[in-house]
Amino acid sequence: MLRGCRLLVATLLISLAAYLLILATAGFWRTPRHESIPPSIGPNLRARPAQPVQPTAPKALDARPLAPTVIPTAAVAAAPPDSPAAPAIPAAPATPIPAVVAATPIPVSAPTPAPALKPAPQHPLPERVGLRYAVQTGEDGFSLGRATYAWRQHDGHYSLVSSAVASGLVSLFVSGQMVQSSEGEITSAGLRPDLYGISRNGRKPDTTRFDWGLGKMRHGDEDAELPPGSQDVLGFPFHLAMTVDESIREWHLWVSNGRKLQDYLFHNLGREHLKFGEAEVETLHLQGSRAGEGTLDVWLAPSRHWLPVRIRTQDQKGKVLTLNLEEVS
Repeated sequence: MLRGCRLLVATLLISLAAYLLILATAGFWRTPRHESIPPSIGPNLRARPAQPVQPTAPKALDARPLAPTVIPTAAVAAAPPDSPAAPAIPAAPATPIPAVVAATPIPVSAPTPAPALKPAPQHPLPERVGLRYAVQTGEDGFSLGRATYAWRQHDGHYSLVSSAVASGLVSLFVSGQMVQSSEGEITSAGLRPDLYGISRNGRKPDTTRFDWGLGKMRHGDEDAELPPGSQDVLGFPFHLAMTVDESIREWHLWVSNGRKLQDYLFHNLGREHLKFGEAEVETLHLQGSRAGEGTLDVWLAPSRHWLPVRIRTQDQKGKVLTLNLEEVS
């Protein structure tokens, strides 16, 4: 059996050698130099021959002019002078800009305005001041007594109270006291009184109201027209102290004694020096006059907040009453 197997193997080797000799003789073992071996497509299929490529007709050139080529300035500056021109780079097509949609405004609450400050008059007075005057009558200065004034102001409003008491020989014939009061608002135009009152010997005050909204002065059941800037007889010297302008030589001022209003024409009589004891004070003399109604004179001291250092009234009968300042507190 072993011998038979050896014989079979020898026969196969002889047949294989003969087959290889035939292939070598026929020249089929060599592979062409410029040909590639087609890849295997499958055990039972052959590779299809390559199809010839059909030439395509060239497309018509676009007659539109080309967009100019933009070369960055930095690139041009960097290129050496002898280098060949760089090929033109076609400009990128412009991207359409989307429409801007208007933004809806966000409501912002307006800041709360600060309260408006009231303009101050030309010569503001102190917040609190006390004045004491010697009251005299006649040209010879006969003493009648003392009068005190208490001035207060706060938050744009003022109050003024005067109390007069007889003294000396006059007190033997005249007793009690007379109290006057004025209150109202302080504006850039000076005092604007709202209420004036006068009381004698503790009796009920006789009052006068100034209704600026209606433009009426009311005393009891009687009404009178109220011109702008009107003053009462107690407060008008302080009104002048706050608003006087030395460059103005004359002006009109309505003054009420509580029962009626009277139009006074005031004149600036210039600076005067007054003596109070051993002291000498420079003052500005203002005089208001009305035909057949007497005069109102006021001397203001610039060195003392323009406060009235002398007040003098003269009625239509010629009676003179003078107040001379003695003390300021």
